[in-house]
Amino acid sequence: MSGSNTNELLRAALNAGRVPSSSGRSTSGNRSSRKATPKSPRSVAASRDVSDNEEDFDDAASMASDDTWVINETSEETAEDVAMENTDNWQDTLQSALDTLGEKRVGTRERGLATVAQVMAHVYVGEAMEGRRLASLEALKKCAKTAKSQIEGMLALRGIALWFINFGVDASANEYTEVKVFLKTLARDKHLSPHVRVMALAALGVASFVSGADYNDAAEVLKFVGDWFIHPDAPRAEDDDDAFEQEESEEEEEELEPAPAAVMRQALETYGLLMTVVVDANVRVAEKMFDRAFDAHLEALAADSIEVRLAAAQNFALMHSELSRQENGRFEFDRQDELVGTLSAIKHQSSKRHGRRDTHAQRSAVRGVLQTIENGEAPELKLAFRGRSVSFADWPRILRLHAFRAVLGGGINRQFVDNPLLGQVFEVVFDTGADDMGSSEARMVVSPNSTLAKARAVNMRKKREARHSSRTLENDDSD
Repeated sequence: MSGSNTNELLRAALNAGRVPSSSGRSTSGNRSSRKATPKSPRSVAASRDVSDNEEDFDDAASMASDDTWVINETSEETAEDVAMENTDNWQDTLQSALDTLGEKRVGTRERGLATVAQVMAHVYVGEAMEGRRLASLEALKKCAKTAKSQIEGMLALRGIALWFINFGVDASANEYTEVKVFLKTLARDKHLSPHVRVMALAALGVASFVSGADYNDAAEVLKFVGDWFIHPDAPRAEDDDDAFEQEESEEEEEELEPAPAAVMRQALETYGLLMTVVVDANVRVAEKMFDRAFDAHLEALAADSIEVRLAAAQNFALMHSELSRQENGRFEFDRQDELVGTLSAIKHQSSKRHGRRDTHAQRSAVRGVLQTIENGEAPELKLAFRGRSVSFADWPRILRLHAFRAVLGGGINRQFVDNPLLGQVFEVVFDTGADDMGSSEARMVVSPNSTLAKARAVNMRKKREARHSSRTLENDDSD
């Protein structure tokens, strides 16, 4: 395989929205972008001038700045993205790619997996490919289990995450459980490449978020992530809370080693994604779980990796904002002064250690977190594309967007319009009546308080309840 082909496959295998830099911070690849001029957290006025230099955009900063950040459609779409969205024969392309996943040559499988990921990221295939739903999942699982190269493993795991975004709402208990157990095994296998383990954790978070029956499923996976990656040294005492069952494991206890920075960052991000589910459903369980992870998050703020620091900081912001909302007042952590002091020290850290650009991104991000903890105001992120705009002005939606963008990359624009899952997750409704995707009439109903947005949120909760009821019946039948 030529060097150029290998590089293209590796780029497709890595989280689509970012490639880890040497400093541990994410950088966006092959994208132009712009961000808004500094203003109050709730302002959505004019944005800064656009720069075509990809180095001007920092994904981590855009997720947690106290400015209003605007992600233009050109920030997400490459020429390949546009070509994929405009093709009429994507079903044939996807079918042919899936057929290659059983080939013996690893290079053939890698190219097939790259095509599968490209199509499933940029096209909502959930309805048109329903007949290949199970076959495609089995093929992706087989490639991930028997991967002969790091690239094959990463591509297969990204494909599994994309499968859940396209098909996961209707996944059965067995489909979800089998994948969950498999992904846990890969994630904690210290003999695997950190990149593969990162992909396993990312896919695990998406699978649980989309296909978990209720918040108990999310809490169980969240506990696994905490015990194995975030606070592995903490005693694993039996939990006396009946909100979720303890995971049974027949494996022998082994000495846990600190996770590599990339794995730790993904563990913190997966933790944050699933915590958005738990804290919304049962604040008591969420607070208890985060209390156990508080010290580890505080230690993560001192990590060498800026990515790890920002992921931990955003989880603090999420918990503070949601606990304040649940209590209808200003919540304070027991060690809030220590936390604020640590965050303030990070914000004013010299650029000598990590360089000016990395330090600026960290300062901007931490400023947004402090704005939440000290003043109760979240940053705002605005996704603008094709005459539409989506605003994300609370931490649950910001962290969810972060997770979906990492898997979908440039495909998130098309998925927002066509995939009903994203409308339910973000409580967003598009007016698709206009034929011209770029016309000024083709606007989104932005308010999460609108009747249609609330209806979609209720519909998603009903689907979760239906899955929970179905799994309860399956368990009863097996007894």
